[in-house]
Amino acid sequence: MADQPERAEEQEIGTSRAETDEPAVLELARRIVEESRVRTHYYVKIGVSAFLCALLLLVGVPVFMESRVTGSLSYTALGVVLVGFGLILAVAVIVLLFRPPFGK
Repeated sequence: MADQPERAEEQEIGTSRAETDEPAVLELARRIVEESRVRTHYYVKIGVSAFLCALLLLVGVPVFMESRVTGSLSYTALGVVLVGFGLILAVAVIVLLFRPPFGK
């Protein structure tokens, strides 16, 4: 008969531990989900920036070259602007790669 009060005490202790551990587990799960979102957002930013960089350079260089052949100053300016923005995006991708927002 003395075992029953001890078992009841152990069950209460186990229940109280579970109740105190539950917020910690929820907080840990929330942190994991948030870190996953940050990583996904980071990789999407790198992908989009790299794609736009390549696109601007692939369009800007031929526009600039063709404008020099035809002698059109407005197309020359357009080509220079496209290549300039492509290079700015290339620098942005390099900065993003060397400064990730996670893993601190």
